[in-house]
Amino acid sequence: MIEGLWIAQFEGLQGHGAGVVVFVNGRALGGDEAFTYVGHYKEEGGKMKARITVSNFRPEIGNVMGITGDFDLEITAPVGDGVVQGTMVLVGDPAGRSIAVKLTKKARL
Repeated sequence: MIEGLWIAQFEGLQGHGAGVVVFVNGRALGGDEAFTYVGHYKEEGGKMKARITVSNFRPEIGNVMGITGDFDLEITAPVGDGVVQGTMVLVGDPAGRSIAVKLTKKARL
């Protein structure tokens, strides 16, 4: 059900943004105008669990978390009919910073 091309929309303390992600065979691959997204996912009990490394290839463009450089995010969210919506948490952050995310499926593989 998760495999396919998805639009990612997110909002954090430093604004909002969007990108695309392809989920295939347990891998997540995507990006936007300044960042790549590479990670792994699985579906368990009607929920998506994923860990994504966000890497900046255009340092002059900031991210919605206000973080410099690369970072990892984790999500556990319910999988609906072509929509996954929840919160992505910054891995290893004692302050528990997070962003709201909505994934919308645009095409099956």
